[in-house]
Amino acid sequence: MNKDYIILHKQDPTLPKIKLFLLFMKGDQRISDAFDWSLAVSDKINAMKVLFEEVLEQLPQCFDELKEIKERGYGNDVECLKLARKYEIFLNSIYSLCENISRIVAYLYPDKNLPQNFFKQKNRFLEQEIDSIYGEILVNTDWDDEVRSIRSEATHYLSGFITISSSTELGYFNKPKSERKGTPKNISINDVEKHINQVYDNVCAFLSAFGDHFLKIVNQDSRIALPCIRTSSGLIGTKSISLREYLNNEAGICLTSDFDCPLKDSCNAHRKSKK
Repeated sequence: MNKDYIILHKQDPTLPKIKLFLLFMKGDQRISDAFDWSLAVSDKINAMKVLFEEVLEQLPQCFDELKEIKERGYGNDVECLKLARKYEIFLNSIYSLCENISRIVAYLYPDKNLPQNFFKQKNRFLEQEIDSIYGEILVNTDWDDEVRSIRSEATHYLSGFITISSSTELGYFNKPKSERKGTPKNISINDVEKHINQVYDNVCAFLSAFGDHFLKIVNQDSRIALPCIRTSSGLIGTKSISLREYLNNEAGICLTSDFDCPLKDSCNAHRKSKK
């Protein structure tokens, strides 16, 4: 039998902590425009994943192009150009994601006057006793320095290009022009595929640790409006629930008890709204 509704959110306390944090940070009054920042970070995490896959998919296209050039003795480098740009865009997506995260962190420590730039904020946490646990998490973000350097050069100065490291490896090279302190003399990646896999895994590990820690810091009792069901007629059922209730598998309270919800007879949130 076809259902005349779809479930928009199924309560699951075992969701990744970063997802739960982004969901319930919307109710924390310390975070200005929390709803917008939550959506932005969620979108940028998804964008990073899409771009990561695009780089992996582009690698064989570049290999095929180079093979054709070798066999014919001539050809263009369109596919390798695409690979270089997609690689840079992937790294830029990580930079953008981290910049958004640092904005949220700054809101959660209103009395610390934290920089909103991720790099400067990271240094502040590492130099001062602000939050030792987050400081330990940031110690393991050396990947950010490399990502920032590659992204900065490709955005503000020269574009990098693909190099042939071996018959099975494609590299990346750029000659930095920035005079900023700490800028490397050369940017040389021997194996693009290996590099993006390492960076992607490191960023995912950071997001996991970040979510685990900040889920404990975000307000546990502030309620959010959580859409849970949409009927075929377009009506949306919504409930009010706090992080503490969510993690304890408590139902929350239905905010739309007046419309004829198809799940009302089995919904504890609907029952609580009628008490």
